[in-house]
Amino acid sequence: MEESAARLGPPVLFVTDLERSKHFYCDILTLTVLFEDENSVGLQLGGDMLMLLDPDAAKDLLVGGATGSPKGRAPMGVFNLFVDDVDAWFSRLTEAGVDFLLEPQDRAWGRRTAHFRDPDGFIWEISKEIE
Repeated sequence: MEESAARLGPPVLFVTDLERSKHFYCDILTLTVLFEDENSVGLQLGGDMLMLLDPDAAKDLLVGGATGSPKGRAPMGVFNLFVDDVDAWFSRLTEAGVDFLLEPQDRAWGRRTAHFRDPDGFIWEISKEIE
């Protein structure tokens, strides 16, 4: 039997404006910078890393493939942030100007969730298990 992948590496988001995205993720979502250069920013997200990458710099990663962000396109997935208090995060992010797609609500599968888009159109869910 073949071994399965050991673990997931950092998600890499192609962002259209690296500084704008860095501001959003650091100043609004309160992630911290691990490293940065002219084309990328590595962010601390709990015990993991999230990468922001300029799409032009990604062209050598995806030889012949298209790069870009989902802005203006139908969503292709959702990133989840597990938080201690969905309503407190909702209030704080709303005050910071984040537009939510769905306000906090209890879900049949046992979580309280709310959804928003980042500046490039990536959808994020804030979520907590209902106790």
